[in-house]
Amino acid sequence: MTNIKALLLQDNTACIHPIEKMIEEPGFEVLRVLASASDELLKCIFTLQPDLIICEDSYSKLILSTERRIKKNIPIVFVGANEGGFTEMPIPNRPTAYLKWPFTGGVLRAMIHLLI
Repeated sequence: MTNIKALLLQDNTACIHPIEKMIEEPGFEVLRVLASASDELLKCIFTLQPDLIICEDSYSKLILSTERRIKKNIPIVFVGANEGGFTEMPIPNRPTAYLKWPFTGGVLRAMIHLLI
């Protein structure tokens, strides 16, 4: 089985994100990245070549400002605690999912497999 490379965009690399624990199993490789600007995120995407991006809903503006310059059709999973935090603008021609906490690792992995 080929590893699914999941780019986990987070604001603090010192903490272990719950998502990392949820997909910590054979077949998944979690690439933890710290990026606060679109150029930083693009550099990470071009360098690491992830199969999907997982990020908190607070990164929706950064993702939206970056996604037009991403050539590869990388699916994006936004996660958040409340419905009001999501920028639910459709991202053209890109598989996108929105998951609201709490959810299980099984739900997240199923969503990933649907998007990829």
